[in-house]
Amino acid sequence: MSQPYIDLTTESDPIYYVDDITDYDGSEADTSSIVTDSTMSTLESTEARSYFREVYGRMFPADANLPVLLPSDNSTVTRLELQHLSIKLVLNGNYWGPVRQNLLAPTPHRKRVLDLVTLEGTWYAGSRNVARVPDVDFVSLDLSPLTPHRPCPNVVFEVYDLYNGFAEPDNSFDVVHLRHAAVPMKDFKSLVREVHRVLRPGGIVLFCEYELEVYDAEFPDIPAWASLPGISNALRLARGGLAHQGVNVYVWRDLPKWLPWDSSFWKEENSYEDEDFDTDTESESSVIRSSQSSQSEPDGVRGFTGVQTWANIMPAAPWHPDPRKREVGALVQRVWADVWRNMGSSLQLSGMSEREATEAIRAAVHDIEYPPVRITAKLHTLYAFKVDPYASNHAGDV
Repeated sequence: MSQPYIDLTTESDPIYYVDDITDYDGSEADTSSIVTDSTMSTLESTEARSYFREVYGRMFPADANLPVLLPSDNSTVTRLELQHLSIKLVLNGNYWGPVRQNLLAPTPHRKRVLDLVTLEGTWYAGSRNVARVPDVDFVSLDLSPLTPHRPCPNVVFEVYDLYNGFAEPDNSFDVVHLRHAAVPMKDFKSLVREVHRVLRPGGIVLFCEYELEVYDAEFPDIPAWASLPGISNALRLARGGLAHQGVNVYVWRDLPKWLPWDSSFWKEENSYEDEDFDTDTESESSVIRSSQSSQSEPDGVRGFTGVQTWANIMPAAPWHPDPRKREVGALVQRVWADVWRNMGSSLQLSGMSEREATEAIRAAVHDIEYPPVRITAKLHTLYAFKVDPYASNHAGDV
C-alpha cells in the first residue's frame, strides 16, 4: 500500500512556483525579493500532487531528471528536521564561515540570500532568526514541493525546473547556501556555474553534504568495511544506484578543486566537457543541460577565492563522552535507521528483488543500531568567495 501524500498546502501555508522563468524581470532585485502576478502563483494542492509519482508503493518526485533515493512523505520532513538539528549542533549554528560579516557589510543594495534546496525549510527558518541582520531577503528554491511553508515578508519560496538555470539576474545574491543539492542536481558543474553567475562579486557560497561512507572513529581515514559490513554494503549500493542515475556521489571531494579562480574548471566553455575534473568514476553520464553563462563578467576573472573546507566528524551513535556530541550521535543514529528503513523502493528500482532489498536493509539497520565500533560519519562543509575582478587582491586568498 502506498504511503499517504504529505499535506502539501493549507490556506495559511502557500508554496510558490515560477510559471515561466523567461518572463522574470530582475531589474529591482537589488532592492527586494519581489513576487509578482506575472512570475509567481500559489501552488494548489492538486498541482502539488502532480509533482509526485508512485514507485514500488512509495511517493517520489515525478520529474524524471530527479534521482530516486528516498520517498517524499511525512516521515521525510521529520527526518530532515532531526538531521538539521544534528548538523546545527556539530557546526554550532546554521552558518560556517564569515556569513554574518558579509551580510553586515555596508552596501547600497538590500542583501539577498539564496537557499538551495529548501526541502523541509529548517535552514532558512533558523537563518532568518540567527543572522539578526536587518534588510536581508531570502529566496528558497526547490525542485518539488515537499511541505508547505508559512508566508514570511522577507522570504520567497519557489518551485521550478532548476536545470534551465535560476530565475534570477546576474550578481544578485550576497550568500548562496547549498545543502541536499548534490543528489537532485545531476550536473553539479553547471550548478556551480549558475551559483557563480547569481553571486555578487565578493559574495559567499556555503556547501554542506554528507559523505556516503561509514567509519570507525578509531580509524577515521579508513572506511569501516570490515567492522560494519551491513551499512558499508548498503552505502555501496546507494552510491552505485545514484551513479547509475547520473549523480556524482563525490561532489564533496571534487568541489574544492573546481572552485579556485586558477582552476582549469573555469577555462572550459561547458562544464561537462572538463574531462580532467570528471572524477565521478561510478557515473555513466550526466543528462542535464549546461547552465547559462553570465553576460556581465569580464573574461579571465571567473571563479572563487579563499576556499575553506572541513571534514566534520559526526558520531552516528551515542558513544561519545561529550554530552553535546553524544546527543548528535543519538540523532544521527535515529536518522540513519529511518533512512534505511525507507530505502526499499530505491533498492528495488536499482534491480534488487524485494527479498534482497529487505535483507540489505536489515543488515544496515543492525549495524546502525548495534554498532560493534564507534560508528562515525563525515559531514563535509565548505565556503568560498566569488572573485571580485575589481578588487586589488582578487587573485589571492582572502
